Amino acid sequence: MAQGPAVVRRLTSLYSPMIQRSRVAWGAVYHTSNTKPTFAAIRAIFGRGVRKATIDLIKQHDPDVVLSVHPLLNHMTYQAIKQSGRPRALMTVITDLVDFHRGWTFSRADLVVVPTELARKVAIRRRVPPDRVKLLGLPVDLRFRPPAPGEKQALRRRFGLDESRFTILIVGGAAGAGGMLKQVRALASEPQQWQVVAVCGRNEKLRRRLVQEGLATPTLVLGFVDYMPELMRACDVTVTKAGPGAIAEALATGLPLVITGFLPGQESPNVDFVVKSGVGKFSPKDDELLEEIRVLAEGGPTWHEMSRKAAELAHPYASSDIARECLLLAARYRASAQASR
Repeated sequence: MAQGPAVVRRLTSLYSPMIQRSRVAWGAVYHTSNTKPTFAAIRAIFGRGVRKATIDLIKQHDPDVVLSVHPLLNHMTYQAIKQSGRPRALMTVITDLVDFHRGWTFSRADLVVVPTELARKVAIRRRVPPDRVKLLGLPVDLRFRPPAPGEKQALRRRFGLDESRFTILIVGGAAGAGGMLKQVRALASEPQQWQVVAVCGRNEKLRRRLVQEGLATPTLVLGFVDYMPELMRACDVTVTKAGPGAIAEALATGLPLVITGFLPGQESPNVDFVVKSGVGKFSPKDDELLEEIRVLAEGGPTWHEMSRKAAELAHPYASSDIARECLLLAARYRASAQASR
């Protein structure tokens, strides 16, 4: 969080370095914190400072709704609301796709927004009242959408890509993580029928290394970009780890996925979700990745079916739908506050 105890800000800043350097360590942290005793201890240790920071923000802005998008803040935020002087709504938007940390499901929240049917069932199983759970999808930028007729070819021209080649998008998040170097080498070190777009994020070392690779297959190497929706619409498949954001963005674009890895903990169920839903494949090894891309590059029934199912599962307007529910909650609480005066 941007405000609050310095130790909390320091701990949250360690997330990105940890997942890059030791996924096993992150898995241990996640599973340890996802037990009742440890979660209670976390609230006891950090609760006072987080509550104070939240109360200060509530006094400053006087909101009708407090919207939480972090699993460790729901209980503390609810307590802060109770100490804030008037009734306010607590709305939680779960940003993990299938299974998630126990901190997400706070039964006293006025509304818990879930991204998938599987997540809805988990929330109810964890004693969130069914009438307080809404399946609205994972919020993504509204620019993520399927390409219009002819748009894919136009975007490829814009990016200097071959209009007719099967196009693979390889991403590793803002940190350019997930073994991108090996993946690009597996798909582009030898001449292939496809072309590759590799987005390295803020990993400048990776970007420079890929530029110097001397790849035999046409490859566009990019750093951090703010036009990912356009890149996705220009491509035919995305290669990524099982992060919920990347998966939701691909679904909103109708783009099949090849998952190459996952973070232990909240991301491991995402692999099964992608595979069982028929929107992608799991290829953790480089030779498996190469073989899977060869099948998809043929452009036959496999690719078309995966693309169709991706579009069916998508919630491209989730951001707007969540905002609408937030405004409805705000109106309800505002009316209640005015009526009690």
